Amino acid sequence: MTTQPQNPFMNIPASGASGIGAPSPGGGAASPGAPAAGGTGTRSVVNRFTPLAFSGTALQLFGVQFVNILLICLTLGIWIPWARVRKRRFFYSNTRILDEGLDYLASGFDIFKGWMVVTLVLALFYALPLLGVPFLQEGLSLALILVYPWAINRSLRFNARNIAWRDVRFDFNGGYFASLWYFFLLPLIGILTVGLLMPLASKGMRDYVATRYTFGSAGFTSDAGLGSYYGAGFKTVLIFLILLVPVVVACMVALGGLITTLMSGSVGLNDPALQFLLADPSLSMILYAIPVVMIFIFMLTASYYQALTRNIMLDGLRLRGGIRFRSKMSGFVLGWIILSNLFLVVLSLGLLHPWAQVRRYRYLTETIEIRPIAEMRGFIDRQLKAGGSVGDAVGEAGGLEISF
Repeated sequence: MTTQPQNPFMNIPASGASGIGAPSPGGGAASPGAPAAGGTGTRSVVNRFTPLAFSGTALQLFGVQFVNILLICLTLGIWIPWARVRKRRFFYSNTRILDEGLDYLASGFDIFKGWMVVTLVLALFYALPLLGVPFLQEGLSLALILVYPWAINRSLRFNARNIAWRDVRFDFNGGYFASLWYFFLLPLIGILTVGLLMPLASKGMRDYVATRYTFGSAGFTSDAGLGSYYGAGFKTVLIFLILLVPVVVACMVALGGLITTLMSGSVGLNDPALQFLLADPSLSMILYAIPVVMIFIFMLTASYYQALTRNIMLDGLRLRGGIRFRSKMSGFVLGWIILSNLFLVVLSLGLLHPWAQVRRYRYLTETIEIRPIAEMRGFIDRQLKAGGSVGDAVGEAGGLEISF
């Protein structure tokens, strides 16, 4: 779980640069060839990929977080749902697609109702087994597992329906059994096959989420091929091995004396020679460093795979009408941002956490590009007439929210 804002495009932040459909100073929509606001000339973005943009700063987020923490303490935690809304609204309002910001429409009370339902369910989960009914705990655990795919769909739908761009809402239409298959069964099969089917699981999960979104009445499609995902998996394994080999060699060199002594079988655990080796401070440092280095390697390779698969998904993503997307994220840059953020947040005792969040969000956002169509204004008008405007009722009782 994480509080990182979700985005209709596969939970990825989105934003934009000046271009088609941006409002003119007079209030109307600019024509495709109209100068961008504040620009010095005429530049059309039709049939050109335009990068997205994020204008928020770490100082602004620090102010939001400071007020949130203060109110959470004063209300003994009741303010948490409203804090999440204020934080998400900060990210989305500063996220711009073709010079138009995203709107986050949820209220703290919507999320609070969902939290009350979850709290009640968890209270029953821990209280009912006290009755002493045989196998009740196991039955409740199974019930929670079976409910989770439904909760995922509700969460994705709640977040999608509370995000709008140019007064048009997003939506998410997922099915229970599809969620169960793509989020649980297929990844489990991938693990049981020692990773051989994990690229298939990655493709299935990303395609399921991306193609179940709609913008107004317009749906998303994906033509990303399975071979691309297997290519990403092969590159990730190769990078992992390249990073792992030096670590293994260094360990063998540093621990060579200890390994040789243990393999010889000529000494016992209480032998003075072995105790002398174990008492070496450098050996203790190496033994502590090995798991830390391995964690860093796993984090770096996981980030690398995440970046590659996101690029594949977005490069193949289409919005009905001809709008296309692409991603230019670097797995190494993403890994560096994640690792350096972790180091600096720990070093600063958490004070740099807002800066780290903005830094990561901005990179995720500004590596996305969108290619609009010539009649973008007409496309938006059609979605408004189709009933996807912010004036329509959301109708999401409970406001259940799950973040990934």
